[in-house]
Amino acid sequence: MEFYDRIKEQVSALTENQSYQNDGTAFGHFIIKECFNKIIDFEYDGNDFDQFVKDHIVDMANDLGNDAIFTNQNNNEILVFQFKYSKGQLLNTDEIKKNKRFIDWILKLNGEELRANPKLRKVIDEEILPILTEDNISNNNFYITFYYIDSDFKGNIKTDINALYTNYNDKNINFDIKYYNYQELEELYDDIEIPKNEVELKIVEDEYFNKKTSYFDGKETEIETIVTSIYANSLKPIIEDKKELILALNVRYYKGENEINSKIKKEYSKGEKSNFWILNNGINGVCEDFELQDNDTLKIKNFQIVNGGQTAKTLTRIVNDLPDSVQILMRLTKIKDKTQISKISMDIAVASNSQNAISARDLHSGDRIQTKIFKHLNEVGIFYDKKDGEWATVNKRKYRNPFGNSPMHLKIRNLDLGVAYLSFYLQIPISTVGRHKLVFSELFYDKIFDMSNNEDDQFYKLILAYRISERVNIVKNDRYSKYEVLWNNYINDVLLSLSALFFFKDELHSIENENELKNKTYSLTASDFINSNDRFTLNIEDDFDQFLVVIIKALQYFLDVMKQAKKFQGEEWLPNDTNKWLKKDGTYKGIFEAVIKKIKEE
Repeated sequence: MEFYDRIKEQVSALTENQSYQNDGTAFGHFIIKECFNKIIDFEYDGNDFDQFVKDHIVDMANDLGNDAIFTNQNNNEILVFQFKYSKGQLLNTDEIKKNKRFIDWILKLNGEELRANPKLRKVIDEEILPILTEDNISNNNFYITFYYIDSDFKGNIKTDINALYTNYNDKNINFDIKYYNYQELEELYDDIEIPKNEVELKIVEDEYFNKKTSYFDGKETEIETIVTSIYANSLKPIIEDKKELILALNVRYYKGENEINSKIKKEYSKGEKSNFWILNNGINGVCEDFELQDNDTLKIKNFQIVNGGQTAKTLTRIVNDLPDSVQILMRLTKIKDKTQISKISMDIAVASNSQNAISARDLHSGDRIQTKIFKHLNEVGIFYDKKDGEWATVNKRKYRNPFGNSPMHLKIRNLDLGVAYLSFYLQIPISTVGRHKLVFSELFYDKIFDMSNNEDDQFYKLILAYRISERVNIVKNDRYSKYEVLWNNYINDVLLSLSALFFFKDELHSIENENELKNKTYSLTASDFINSNDRFTLNIEDDFDQFLVVIIKALQYFLDVMKQAKKFQGEEWLPNDTNKWLKKDGTYKGIFEAVIKKIKEE
């Protein structure tokens, strides 16, 4: 699915929420917030980023060819954006001439006076003019970057744009042009947002070496790596202060005091006689920038540990008194290109890990949709367990169940969301491979945690499937003693799949097989059946339980028929036969046909 189609519903919602004149203007807001905010420092540290962006969207009459303008006062930077929202290329040279005329005007390169709309005028007066003082202009102490965003840049459009601005180069004006097509925006959209920080680490004096090289992955990215020995005691307070934010790019969290971490603890607790530096793999980190001072201090901007999280967390969770002499090997890579940080970090984590295997679940834990689900649930006091060991790092008091001690905490695993989705939406309640493996497989992951459409809609689908699975389990337990078919470990998933029939109970005549039911479930507006103001609980009609009992009775009837058939053959139906029956891939097709036939008869 094209990026345009993938985000259009969210853009339309933003148009309404922010009262924009059209989706084209809202698109600019969306791209600033969801894409460029990850790679550009907009110098904003408030609590309402949406309002901040809206204040800088100048797209309206008399915008002088600009859609949005931001500044960075510390760096004397002016950032100008023009967005094109369409499936086809829209940018043309007439519009570029408007942009050039505007830049000429604010740089006082022409004598004309242009009339700007009130929002643009406010940005000019309050933010641009303090940068473009006479002294700064005469000394070239400013930077202007124009960002052109379009579906694509085919033909000679880039050549035409560069030609129009040629005289800026001749005058040594600090002016740059950057182009982003929709494919590049999509990469930014899916990228991980790196938590900001500034930290210092103490290294063993003069014990380091630097290497500048390039990383090749479709494009060439300049990187610089320092390999050094750091003092563990300088890392420990950083881990304690930044907590899990320092591990945002790490594919998993601390796994508790397992065998490996116990060995880590034992070794560096030996102090001066420790072999820790030799035996431990050390820490692999990335950052936006680093600077070595006095040969013993590393000042680091936006530091992330991408491998060695077990070592780092063991420092803070197990050891209270860490000997000053303990040193850790560290490799720190500076990646100036923010668009490449998370991709290169993931490659480093996978390639360098050897202490514990990385699961497919861990590798997907940083996906955009996983982060979005975490945010939605976290806001209502539910912990979303998306990464191994993550639960051990959090303040569990926040997720305490207010309704009692069963369960003690409100927590949902992404694996359980995935399994429920497999049953309810994809109609796959049975698999000889094991459905837990299917969730994070290449075949099904992108279908379950779908990021090709509106991710909020997909969140509600996942939650609906999960909440119905909870309800199915309650109904099953209430009737457990009455129906033999419920005495099976695999029956919950079959019931969940069949429960989708409830939503189409008035049109069962048009459903012949599980594939037809699967297609119909996609038409459900999942949010209609979820209480978004009450911890995303289930909101369905009261007769759901009664309908499910009808399904249970139909299943029991089918099981009785199978048992009777085997008896006629002179064989006994053994308790384990039900398990074997419900573990075969082809079983559900027969179950579905028999159950829906029985329901229609009644």
